[in-house]
Amino acid sequence: MKRDELFPSKYLKAADLKGKPVVVQIDRAAPEVLKNDRGEEQSKLVIYFAKARKGLVVNMTNYDSIAAMHGGDTDDWRGGRIELYPTMAAMRGKTVDCIRVRVPSDALNLVPLPKPEPKPEPESPPKSLREELDDEIPF
Repeated sequence: MKRDELFPSKYLKAADLKGKPVVVQIDRAAPEVLKNDRGEEQSKLVIYFAKARKGLVVNMTNYDSIAAMHGGDTDDWRGGRIELYPTMAAMRGKTVDCIRVRVPSDALNLVPLPKPEPKPEPESPPKSLREELDDEIPF
């Protein structure tokens, strides 16, 4: 058995992606109290996805990537699509597996819809003769 099979995690790990990127839709984002490497409790942001059992603990790098796509308020992330992909990162002098976030690759191929034509301003009613002749004299 592999390590991840022996010690399953409630949260996504790079191994869960099986070496391939996956596009997900954000269901919710909420802070949760987790224990860090020293056993201390710490509040971390966790995002959960539609049709997925595990959430992703969000670090600052991934937060910034999601915020660039869906805004800086996590309440606005619901329904947003992101692509999770496995990669490597340096952490405390070691290179470790990690999950990073980017714009979904299928979104890059979408043809943007044309912007709607602006609606013409409604015409103002014609001025009466009295209004036409009531100009201010500039001197």
